[in-house]
Amino acid sequence: MRYVNSGGSGGLHSLEADQVVSAIERACESDLRTALRLVARYSAYWWSRGLQDEAAAAAERVLSMLGRSVPVGLDEEYLLAVLHGAASAEQEQLELAQQIVAATTGPFRYSVTVLLWSLVFGPFESAELVDEVLERNEAGDAWARAAVELCRGYPGLTAVTPDEAAQALRTALGRFRMLDDAWGMFLAVGALRQTVDEPLDLTTESLALAEQLGLDEEVGVLLCQRGDLYRRLGKLEDARDDYSQALDVSERADLPETAAAARIGLARTARLCGNLPAARTHLSAVLVFPELEDAHFEALHELAVLNASEASA
Repeated sequence: MRYVNSGGSGGLHSLEADQVVSAIERACESDLRTALRLVARYSAYWWSRGLQDEAAAAAERVLSMLGRSVPVGLDEEYLLAVLHGAASAEQEQLELAQQIVAATTGPFRYSVTVLLWSLVFGPFESAELVDEVLERNEAGDAWARAAVELCRGYPGLTAVTPDEAAQALRTALGRFRMLDDAWGMFLAVGALRQTVDEPLDLTTESLALAEQLGLDEEVGVLLCQRGDLYRRLGKLEDARDDYSQALDVSERADLPETAAAARIGLARTARLCGNLPAARTHLSAVLVFPELEDAHFEALHELAVLNASEASA
């Protein structure tokens, strides 16, 4: 997988995730400026491997020691730390990050900043500000240009028309393919799925990318979603295969909500195949899952349909 340009980080990307966090923790004890630079330097590393939790942990450690102080000359590095640790950042830190963006007149120095800012802060900013930030960064390197198009077409971020959004996402997908960036492709395909009436092919592509990236939760959800599409098309064997795979993935990864969705899909498929006892078995299994009210409601509704089918048989 190709790494994005993170501002000259070079060969340090070869370190494993735990070594990266350890390096930042050691820097926190001696030189906070270095620690902050490391967070920015490894932002692309974390992005390319889907290590959001590791990124958040490192950023939160640095931010807890920096507080509301932005080191001189490290504005964008501070912004990146806040973007990674936004879930636990103080309100004042969030406001400082917003001020950094407002005061920046040119493109970001780190290519990954435009994407992270758009996805983390963009939904809470005006479409006009998002457009302005994207325009400032559309002349960056190849990865930054791909990220700009992804953000331009991403649902709810800008004021572009649906057709313009779909075109931007297709452009982003093509550019991320050329860069062999699976995470970028995954996001672009996921957003594109929301723009088409028949998303089966895109769902299959999204599933393949999720498997490549090792995203068990997303794999389970996508298998259920593709199973739903197959079921509506009358391809019941394909639907059953996808639901069964989703159930296997969710049970291995301890994902009860996905397991419940897979069993409800299997129940519906079994009912349509005329196998009412199997459908009832799957629904009974869903109803014993604790604290899944939505799944219970859906299972009870399907059970009512099943009872009606038996009564009319």
